[in-house]
Amino acid sequence: MKFVPTTKRTAWHEKALNAASGADLHSLLELFAETEEMERLADLVRKSSDEALEKVSHFATELAAKRLEKNHPGLSARLWRAQGMRILDAKKSKYYNAALSNFEQARDCYQRAELATEWEQTVRWVCRSHYRKTGFISGFQALAAGSQRSEPPSFLKRAHTRWGERHGRDAC
Repeated sequence: MKFVPTTKRTAWHEKALNAASGADLHSLLELFAETEEMERLADLVRKSSDEALEKVSHFATELAAKRLEKNHPGLSARLWRAQGMRILDAKKSKYYNAALSNFEQARDCYQRAELATEWEQTVRWVCRSHYRKTGFISGFQALAAGSQRSEPPSFLKRAHTRWGERHGRDAC
């Protein structure tokens, strides 16, 4: 686009976006989020199934979800939910905290969009399908009950606390 004359950029921008219409979901999510084509992005998410969104990398869905949060919170919630489900379905216990964070974002977006039934369906599905993931499910149930997540203390903070306990000093 930097080689296109200023007067013709709008037309070339449209041509480029139309030419990309046959690309895969991941590429289109990235393209529309980067170019801030919110209505095209919203239409793309609306037309995509939950299963298809769950297959897309978080690199594309996270930016798209952030872009849609303000004007399309229901669609943003679907993207946040897809990110969380992707982690759970892949059985990546190392990333369960990220999944909880994604589900918290989804819950908040569903509430803003007044789509409580969709959130309740998500809760039922996750609890039914992933009840054996003990490292995850207790945090998810607390989240579903309405509590806010708090980030665990950093290693440095835990070390300072432990050092203070051992040596009779106040922690930082």
